[in-house]
Amino acid sequence: MSTNNTPSSSESDPERQELATMESARRDKLLKRLKPYWMMEGANVVFVPFIAWLLITVVAEGQITIAVIAAMLATSFLLVVGTFAWKMVVDGLEGIPKSEVQWTPWLDLARWPALILTLLALIATVAEAFSTLPRFSASLIGASLLCLLAILEFVNYYHVQLQHFDHAEDFQRLLSGKGFRRSHLSKSIRAYRQRSRKV
Repeated sequence: MSTNNTPSSSESDPERQELATMESARRDKLLKRLKPYWMMEGANVVFVPFIAWLLITVVAEGQITIAVIAAMLATSFLLVVGTFAWKMVVDGLEGIPKSEVQWTPWLDLARWPALILTLLALIATVAEAFSTLPRFSASLIGASLLCLLAILEFVNYYHVQLQHFDHAEDFQRLLSGKGFRRSHLSKSIRAYRQRSRKV
């Protein structure tokens, strides 16, 4: 006589419901944490250059140089990339997968102008440094900080997630020596390229 140890549908349904409830709660918690990101990045597209202009021209009474303008453009461009990248993640959590399908190819293409703008900003900043050092002008300091921000944003979106300070689990992972996670956009681009190769 054989014994059937497989749980019946009535026995497994509560377990499935519990798992579904836990998954829904986890998704809602993640959505609550990530939803403001794309709005903040969108605001920073204008806010960061404005603050830089204010500090350089009004506070430090300096000048807006070519290096500053180039660094502003690079930073703002990458913040636009970040705005769409985070909106894509949020839409996915809200059950709107078409955003990832629609925007990933464009964000993949945007990698090259982002890289070119960042390199141009670095070249302009180095050129200004050669012409002003050993004096550290407000414009040189501002351009240098904006270039650093652009580089960090490029790595944060197109390679690995550098932003760990606002989430305890990510920060603990970093401290444990497991390293940085691949960024959401990097994963989406890799999946998009794999799909394109199969077509």
